[in-house]
Amino acid sequence: ALLARDPEYAKKIFAIGRGGKKPRKDIAVWSEVKDYAGLFYDELFSIRDSYPDTFDKAEIKAVLTEYLEVFDIADDQNTWFDKIKALSEKYGYASDMKAYREDPSGYKGSVADVSMFLRIAVTGKTSSPDMYTVMQILGKERTLGRVRDMIGRLN
Repeated sequence: ALLARDPEYAKKIFAIGRGGKKPRKDIAVWSEVKDYAGLFYDELFSIRDSYPDTFDKAEIKAVLTEYLEVFDIADDQNTWFDKIKALSEKYGYASDMKAYREDPSGYKGSVADVSMFLRIAVTGKTSSPDMYTVMQILGKERTLGRVRDMIGRLN
């Protein structure tokens, strides 16, 4: 019923990562659809994964709060990711994975960790389809609403 309610929206969900040389294969059988697509429907959305204990909850909250200020749904994917890298640097996380691999002790973590902070807030999972595309499909208000909700949960 959810898929039929808005077929164009459903098509966007199932089109994520389907092009190119290595299309995503998140769904092998029909019974996996609800788990895959559930994050796009408020009726099915839930926070399923938690932040690792190795990260300070107050810092996660600070990163998410600042993300609310820089998020712009009109950004292209490079601009969007540059903002995440800038937040990473500001909070002591490596914005460049090569630099992090060369000197992991010089950082709190990497841009992948900061991306994970956002991923859990927006999708409820540590693993999801491309975050930029997910946010584009969810739209500005739902994306920001989920980040705000997570900030509230971190109190």
